[in-house]
Amino acid sequence: MNKFKRSFVSKIIIILSILSLNLLFSCNQKSTRKIIQLNDGWEFYYAPEDKWYPAHVPGNIHTDLYQAGLIDNPFLGNNADSLNWISQTKWQYRKDFTIAKLFYNRNLELVFDGLDTYCDIILNGDTIGNTYNMYRQWVFPIDDSVKKENNHLELVFYPTDSINRVYADTKGYAITDDRVFTRKAPYHYGWDWAPELNSCGIYKSVYINSWEKLIISNISLEQKYICDTMATLVANIELESENYYNGNVIIYSPTHEFDTLETKLEIFEGKQTYTVEFGIRDPQLWWCNGMGEAKMYDIVVEVSTKFRVEKQELKTGLRTIDLITSTDPSGQQFTFVLNGIPVFARGANWVPAEYFNGSNTSENYYEFLSLAKDANFNMLRVWGGGIYENDDFYNICDSLGIMVWQDFMFSCAMYPLDEKQIENITEEVKYQVKRLNNHPAIVMWCGNNEISNAWFDWEWQDQYNISTEDSLEIWNDYDNLFHRIIPKTIAEIDKSRKYIPSSPFYGWGHKESITHGDNHYWGVWWGMLDFEEYWNNTGRFMSEYGFQGIPNMKSLKKFIPADSLFLYSESLKSHQKHPFGFEAIQKYMENYYPVPKDFGDYVYISQIMQAEGLQEAFDAHISSRPYCMGSLFWQFNDCWPSISWSAVDYYKNPKALYYFAKRSFENIHATMKNEEGKITFSITNHNNITINTKVVCNVKDFDGKLIHADSLNVMLDLLITTDIGFYHTPDSVFLNNQNNSFVEISIENFETEKVIYKRNFVVGKPKNLQLNKSDFHFNIQKKKTSWEVTLKSKNYVYNLFLYSENNNGRFSDNYFDLIPGEKKVVNFYPEKNNNEMNLKFKSLNNIIDQTQEENIIDSLPAGSTFPEIFPE
Repeated sequence: MNKFKRSFVSKIIIILSILSLNLLFSCNQKSTRKIIQLNDGWEFYYAPEDKWYPAHVPGNIHTDLYQAGLIDNPFLGNNADSLNWISQTKWQYRKDFTIAKLFYNRNLELVFDGLDTYCDIILNGDTIGNTYNMYRQWVFPIDDSVKKENNHLELVFYPTDSINRVYADTKGYAITDDRVFTRKAPYHYGWDWAPELNSCGIYKSVYINSWEKLIISNISLEQKYICDTMATLVANIELESENYYNGNVIIYSPTHEFDTLETKLEIFEGKQTYTVEFGIRDPQLWWCNGMGEAKMYDIVVEVSTKFRVEKQELKTGLRTIDLITSTDPSGQQFTFVLNGIPVFARGANWVPAEYFNGSNTSENYYEFLSLAKDANFNMLRVWGGGIYENDDFYNICDSLGIMVWQDFMFSCAMYPLDEKQIENITEEVKYQVKRLNNHPAIVMWCGNNEISNAWFDWEWQDQYNISTEDSLEIWNDYDNLFHRIIPKTIAEIDKSRKYIPSSPFYGWGHKESITHGDNHYWGVWWGMLDFEEYWNNTGRFMSEYGFQGIPNMKSLKKFIPADSLFLYSESLKSHQKHPFGFEAIQKYMENYYPVPKDFGDYVYISQIMQAEGLQEAFDAHISSRPYCMGSLFWQFNDCWPSISWSAVDYYKNPKALYYFAKRSFENIHATMKNEEGKITFSITNHNNITINTKVVCNVKDFDGKLIHADSLNVMLDLLITTDIGFYHTPDSVFLNNQNNSFVEISIENFETEKVIYKRNFVVGKPKNLQLNKSDFHFNIQKKKTSWEVTLKSKNYVYNLFLYSENNNGRFSDNYFDLIPGEKKVVNFYPEKNNNEMNLKFKSLNNIIDQTQEENIIDSLPAGSTFPEIFPE
């Protein structure tokens, strides 16, 4: 190449480089918002050693202390019982940072998405603010406080207990305790499934939000109108601008799913909200799990001026939602209607998946919520004693089609109000509703958990010696907060969802609890009534009910020392927070099941008792459709390793209840009811289509010999329960053989002759069943990503539990009955690929078959005896 050509090429390269740099600089200049992340590089101060240790953000003081080796794992054994000092201590965090040149001369805001709870914010030696609500985002302008280099940020967290005591002395009343003065997760102060650890810290992200000219503060999408051909939406755009500008708004789909809208926008100085209407042709609707696709749309909103462009990316789903609470001849309905179709809500109550806020991850959320979807859940209730979950939780619910009943975080207490607290709670509600509004999964707002029920039914007036005058003041605060402040604040932002002040409408001791609104039925467990009472106490929507089950042995071994794996060990008692939890389990077990002495067998029985007990509830609720239109059991998950009501334990190991719920929440469900010797059957069809079926009923003995057979053709109407009667089968067929036979119901599609549903029942109590020792064969075959287990039994095997000691993972089905002569295929999905599968089994057959002498307690320490809970 000659000298001229080299010179020419060099000049071209230089020119192109300059153009590229100018283009890059221009793009950077036009983008108004820039973020400086401040999550890294934090330290906390440990006073006993006068030393600073590394801290993690998001995080909290307990996990920081543990990771620094300063405390033992709070979840192991009874370690949690000795950590009360942490919540009584003041804690300091610090971080240094520098501001890059491109952030000079811009609006700078220090943002804390979540601080728990009372905290002073000190920047370069000056206190720039303080926080007093863990549920709010806190934003502090720092233009005048920040330096170009060597900025020092310090946070001081104060013990909530000491502040609460001061408030209790000056603000009148504290019912049930002084936690009511602090906007902090109620379960942090202890619940009947959670310890009292009351942590503090920076549990969400910290960053500096920088901008110039204008910024989008928030965009709420309002679905104004939806039909088959068009959806009309309104974008409510909150802008903050330094000056007046003539601007433009562009709303478009990055995936080209709807037409782009571009319109002029007159932007005024200061904070303003602008409404822009746009449309989506031929909209695809968002449906909940079991009803269709959970379709989500990506939407981009750009606001531009001659100098700047501000952009926000959104996701939403198009759907109509209503909650029907009108009266009818039976009382008061409680029915969710999605896209014009009544939905029977099937699911559970959700508690925080990690005790220590800041420890949760998107992956953890996804694993739990995928379990819920796989179990045919279409709804979770975010319970009001926990937290407003992270964005990841709601994003995943959107994508999986899981509807969310969202409580505000008030539970089981009366909350005093003054002007500061009213302003504080109002800002909390505004922030949370704006943050969550665009999620189609959220289908309702509820003011609180059980407070109205408690005020009228739990005898607080006598317990706390409350006068009539004070009662009026306390109730006026309640009435103002839940009937005025919260609903008024919601209505300013969200016009699409219904709000109810409290759940339940009536306590379970009132006759109206089964005729009006939603119901928390605790006659079983708290009232120690038999499981069969679920049939007599089915309301219009069952939003709480439950029973405890002990986590399986694999989970127990993770948090209970080997020498403490027995009932009433100090370690096990530390993880049972209910005042009579073990006593209740024992009493119900004595009523329904053989009570084994081996601890592992005892754990197994506790789980099938929990599952079969709630099976009575599932059957009662679902078979009552459309009178009852929802069944949400307590509870889906745990926040720490616990003996609790959960279906999935802290380590994400499903209990028997999980699999029973999965089978019960299918779109077709058959029930058998034994009401004082009268046997009746029904089939519920949750599908939006009518199905012509043939229903077969076989009664067989435990060896598989046919005792009686019957069948009939049944038209299963859509979205309703159909009662069926096997007219050629007298009740005596079921009752005379109740302890040595089972009933098999099979539903075939009449047109295709394919079996679309099967279920089997036993009539007798499990402890009275004349089961033989299990006799089955199995084969295990390695697949690409799973193990396939094929089982075939010679006799009836009751509640077969499959487990593997050398593989972590989960089974596609478990805790099921084996029918004589029929194959059962189950898949096991290991967490890690393993060439060995050590499969083990447990069933009620083998426990009943064992004699007292053969059933040796090998898990109790020497000299111990099995405790008698109810001695004569």
